[in-house]
Amino acid sequence: MMIGMHEFLGKLWSMEFGAALLGALAGGAFTILGSWLQARSSDKATALAQARANAQRAFDTLTQLRVHLEAQTFAGRGTHETRAAWNRERKTLIATANSAIMLLPDAYKGTRGQALMLLRMIKEWYGDPEWREYEVETNLLLSEALKFLGLFVRGSKVPEKRDMAPVIAEAIEHYRREWMTAELADLARQADYGGLDEEDQERAHVLQRALGILPPQGAGPDATTDPARMPETE
Repeated sequence: MMIGMHEFLGKLWSMEFGAALLGALAGGAFTILGSWLQARSSDKATALAQARANAQRAFDTLTQLRVHLEAQTFAGRGTHETRAAWNRERKTLIATANSAIMLLPDAYKGTRGQALMLLRMIKEWYGDPEWREYEVETNLLLSEALKFLGLFVRGSKVPEKRDMAPVIAEAIEHYRREWMTAELADLARQADYGGLDEEDQERAHVLQRALGILPPQGAGPDATTDPARMPETE
């Protein structure tokens, strides 16, 4: 009877020990898994914070370049000195922004790739095109890069990539029409006050043809040649 009791207690202890051991093992496994998941989540948060910090550095640098761009008052094609000064500043700031953007991990390669591509499109300036057209193009590219980086830093959805070539072409065409219209208006005022000499009349005709006010040269004898004629407002 005593032996049977000992055997029973031994089996009971073994069962309890086994259950406790299994419980301990399971608890330990869950603890390890929980710690691993927590560490992984912490690593992701740290990586995202670092990526946003790098994007913020690039954003600040490109903002500095944009402010510098808009502060320039070069006339026409500038001079060798003014072009060299601009290109040095551009090169320094673009390189600084590039180095920060390249640190964005592959998880954000969409933002990284688009921003780097836009910066590669910002060319050095050697006087062609003239400054204002170069400024229009460069400003558009900087604005697009700043939009991508700003939305990423803010945690918003990054927009789809778009082909900047037609956007730039449309903006430059709009700018050209604006300054041609302004120049033609000035010639019209001169015509009203004292008339135009032959050179100014020819310039007025060139502007009118470019703006579509006159038919192309040689289109026919009925073409209007009034140098004071301005584009009709829509």
